[in-house]
Amino acid sequence: MSNYANSLYRDYEKLEIKNQKVNKENKLLRLRLDILESENQRKDKIISKHEKVIEDIETNNKKIINEKDKIIEAQNKKIIELVNQLNLTKYERDMYLAKLNMDGTNAGIPTSQTPINKKKIIPNSRKKTDNKIGGQENHKKHKLEKFKDEEINENEDITLDECPHCHSKNLIELNSEITKDEFDYQIKIIKKRIHFKEYKCLNCNNVVRKDIPVNLKEENQYGNNVQATALTLTNIGNVPMNKVRKIISGLTMNEIDLSEGYISKLQKRAASKLEKFITDLKFYITHLNLVYWDDTVIMINKTRGCMRFYGNEDVALYCAHSQKNKVGLDKDNILNMLPSSAVVEHDHNILNYHNDYSFINAECCQHLNRDLEKVKTNIPNRTWSIKLKELFNEYDHKRKELIDKKIDHFTEEEFDGFVSKINQFLLLGVEEYSNDSNVYYADKEAALLIRLMEYRDNYIYWTLDFNLPFTNNLSERALRGIKSKMKVSGQFQNVTNAEYYGAIRSYIETCYRNNVNGHEALIRLMNDNPYTLEEILEIGKQHSEKSN
Repeated sequence: MSNYANSLYRDYEKLEIKNQKVNKENKLLRLRLDILESENQRKDKIISKHEKVIEDIETNNKKIINEKDKIIEAQNKKIIELVNQLNLTKYERDMYLAKLNMDGTNAGIPTSQTPINKKKIIPNSRKKTDNKIGGQENHKKHKLEKFKDEEINENEDITLDECPHCHSKNLIELNSEITKDEFDYQIKIIKKRIHFKEYKCLNCNNVVRKDIPVNLKEENQYGNNVQATALTLTNIGNVPMNKVRKIISGLTMNEIDLSEGYISKLQKRAASKLEKFITDLKFYITHLNLVYWDDTVIMINKTRGCMRFYGNEDVALYCAHSQKNKVGLDKDNILNMLPSSAVVEHDHNILNYHNDYSFINAECCQHLNRDLEKVKTNIPNRTWSIKLKELFNEYDHKRKELIDKKIDHFTEEEFDGFVSKINQFLLLGVEEYSNDSNVYYADKEAALLIRLMEYRDNYIYWTLDFNLPFTNNLSERALRGIKSKMKVSGQFQNVTNAEYYGAIRSYIETCYRNNVNGHEALIRLMNDNPYTLEEILEIGKQHSEKSN
């Protein structure tokens, strides 16, 4: 074989070997590709399976989240209900605590109604001094003085039968003695027969005699003393009619036994005799520069009525009404008759600000003190009410000091400073309320703030005119007897009986204020000769001059 053929044969062998190698590599590639494809399929299956698991997990998560949201929403509702319930319980707790904390410092309740667990607040208008408690040195002892000889109208001798030491009866009376005086009274039963002598006139031939008074129209009747005593017990002592009967019967050893019907008619008769007095009293009050005014609830046949007071230190007028409204006020003919220069001191009765009335309204600052104290008691974190109360009391004290020095006004700087501080504390009150208004008593606090801002000037008239009072306590004291009447008797049978009571009490109370004996005044009334208002005021004036 030639060299050329050998060379071709060797090249062919080389190509064959190379082809075999390539075929092996291709086979390896195909096997690798098959493995990769198999692995990819396996992975795809795993991925698909995982995706399904993830999808299931996500579905379950959504269900869990929905359930969780529902549970949270239900829990939130429950929490809100519990919070609201807790707030309501706290509100109720604060409300009941506030009622327990009420006394004479923050409400107009009498000391007799002070809760058992609290100390009674006894009002005391005396000025504080450095003196020790108890009797003071050089203080004159008040006692009954020994009678003058000419005053003695009865004597009693106390004798001794035997010696208290040896019991001997051999005693000799000496010219010396020890005397003691006793002051007492005795009710004497009088059964008087009055004889009206008859005469024959020789001129006209008629039989004549003195006219028989109206109070002696029956064959027998109770005298003026008996009637006056019954009226005093009923209208001043506030004694029920059945007990008036028992008291008078007891005092007279059962000789005088009035019927309840008679006592009732006596009220009507006495009131009818006072018509002119009441008319004069109303006329006098409508010409006063300052009128104290207040009213209180009374019961009339199981319903709420009212008893009103008008007056001052010298006179007292009581008017009863079945309802507490403007109709009754106008019927009294006091407020609607006052001039624009008159001042009416009252406890913030909104009817007084009606456009039909022209007088000046002055608010009672003692009631304001109670309202401010009530805010402090019910909402302890409030500071505005404490500061405002201290401010009013500070200026009231300053005014009293100036009056003692014969000064009748504040300086312009003092007055402007007072008004400026009031405005400052009211704005503070609005801010404190706005920051915390979801507490018990906040609604009443807001009402008080609004009232003070609206009627501020009516609360400070006493700083402009030192003749005006700081409080309306005179009216409150005048109505205490009415509350006692309600406690004892419970109610009036009708409004007419309440009007009778008001008229009689007006007469007696005006007498008392002018040092006129009330029992004597009622005797004169039942004898058709009542004191006139002019007489009563003149007696009071004379007594005042004598005292000074």
